[in-house]
Amino acid sequence: MITKEQLLTVLQELYDGKPVAFSKIKKKIKESPEIVEELLKQMEGEGLIRRYEVGGGKAYEPVKTDPITQILNMLKEIKEELKRLEDLVNEKSKIDYSLFDKIYDEIKDNLGYASLQSIRVELGLPKEEFYSKFKNHIESLYDLIAGGEEGLVKKGVVYGIIRRRGNGK
Repeated sequence: MITKEQLLTVLQELYDGKPVAFSKIKKKIKESPEIVEELLKQMEGEGLIRRYEVGGGKAYEPVKTDPITQILNMLKEIKEELKRLEDLVNEKSKIDYSLFDKIYDEIKDNLGYASLQSIRVELGLPKEEFYSKFKNHIESLYDLIAGGEEGLVKKGVVYGIIRRRGNGK
């Protein structure tokens, strides 16, 4: 199977200042047209060649780039990929407090009390993850009541029952 480097060499040999027709490239390379076309697409995406629509067909020309430009392009691609991965990680780490409040509303008794353990189980989270994610939310919007099998620990006391502050929304 032909490599991108070999294909680029063939393209540079055939290039005479004008884009080289796909049919000329096919004749020179003894490979299936689909494979050649796929490699040409990849090379175009990498900025190694340019594609032109000529009449009813396609033509290609090598892009003259120095090694520094190629390295800068590769670094740019790496930077874009890192940004995409960072966005993906940040998206996963976003906390949905509304889901916590919704489950609280479903679980609370007629006096407005709910067990943190029950909310955690409904959310399907392990203890460490649940309390690290929701600790600030709980402390800012809910009153903590001592009791329960698990909960937030303050001064050696387990606060595992909560009640929404304010006008009892």
